[in-house]
Amino acid sequence: MDVSTRWPRQFTTLIRIALPLSLSQISEMAMGITDTVLLGGIGATALAVGGLATTLFFVTLITFQSGLGGISVLIARARGEAHRFGDSRAADLSRLISTGVLFALALCLPVAAILLSTGWLLQAFGEPDKVIHLSSRFIHVLLGALLPDLVVIGLLRIVLPAFGCETLLLWTMPGMAVLNGLTNAALIHGWFGLPAMGLWGSATATVLTGWLVAGVLLFLARRQAALHRHLRLARPDWAALKRMLHLGLPMMGATGAEVAAFQVTGLRAGHFGTTSLAAHQVALSVTSTLFMISLALSQAANIRVSFWLGARRMVAAKRAAAGAIILAVAWSVMSGLILLIFPHWIAAFYLRANTPDGAEAALITVKLLRIAAIYQIFDGIQVTCTAALRACHDTLVPMLVMIGSYCVLTLGFGGWLSTDGHMGVVGLWIGLAAGLMAVGIILPPRLVVMLRRQEAELLR
Repeated sequence: MDVSTRWPRQFTTLIRIALPLSLSQISEMAMGITDTVLLGGIGATALAVGGLATTLFFVTLITFQSGLGGISVLIARARGEAHRFGDSRAADLSRLISTGVLFALALCLPVAAILLSTGWLLQAFGEPDKVIHLSSRFIHVLLGALLPDLVVIGLLRIVLPAFGCETLLLWTMPGMAVLNGLTNAALIHGWFGLPAMGLWGSATATVLTGWLVAGVLLFLARRQAALHRHLRLARPDWAALKRMLHLGLPMMGATGAEVAAFQVTGLRAGHFGTTSLAAHQVALSVTSTLFMISLALSQAANIRVSFWLGARRMVAAKRAAAGAIILAVAWSVMSGLILLIFPHWIAAFYLRANTPDGAEAALITVKLLRIAAIYQIFDGIQVTCTAALRACHDTLVPMLVMIGSYCVLTLGFGGWLSTDGHMGVVGLWIGLAAGLMAVGIILPPRLVVMLRRQEAELLR
């Protein structure tokens, strides 16, 4: 890692880490879009089943995968401590990473249990019997990708940036998106002499892609000089596992709260008709893509703040946190202006305004994008502050803040506006904005307090 603490170097280092991460995450989003387009060519039922099952699978996976985030904090701190003593290489961290593998394997059990019981969940939400049956079968096939996606790809996505090897993700994840698209098309339609499996071809392609990319990523990682000695199986470190649980379980809770807020909002949007649901999906697609930059900056902040805290360099740690927040706000303001100035163009890209339904959905989309333009700033602040707080080993309080804000404002206030306030899906999005704004306002003072505590501990 760059050891300079000057502001220009702080900014360039954060961007250097964040850029490959954001592009790799956007590549993963492209996989979902490709799957949707290909399944739509089969028919509406295939699209509904594939979209629903894939969403349930990856939402559950992402929630539990976030629990592995504490590993990057521990690795970056260890590397910072090595830097403090003049050693550019951290001590052998193979026991720490092996413990992370054990933790990831353990997380596979609750993920599998939840996914195997999705039939009951879909039944509770009143989905048609045919959709429940087909979605359950689709998820059963996708479970074949659980090990590579969570234990290999999921863990390496956290470990690689902590070692400064994030460019490996940039080399592999776009290729994964292309490979997934080709394999999906081949197995759905029977290209290249392969069997035409239709709906099940999409699920099978996702599994095959997961295993292949996991193998390639692991092979490339082991060839890195900075990683080779750390990526070997060793005896687990039970003390490290305790620290991982202390950090990771609240991370899962926070991610689960945010994911639930958006998923419930999507389910509620469907109650106001297909045009409202379409507008919600378009606005969510746009804002999710823009959010990938802020998310990548937050991951960079997590690593840099952890590194400098391990090196006992508080000025550098504070500048890394502040630099990430400044960059996230700058990006959010810029992207927010795009949403404010060009909402009609964005809506027209997704929707045909020459039909009555399309015109109505476009008008609603414009309103939602304007709401998103405002909350984007607070979303960027909250995600970077959350990451910097994790570097300070503060994960419980941010989780409680998120759960409270999303339950009271996003679900409670937003739900009231949508029904009693007669605002429909616009009310739901005002609730989303209120929840994110609350978190974005509460967490910065908490970060200041925690950095001061870290500084006080270093002075003892």
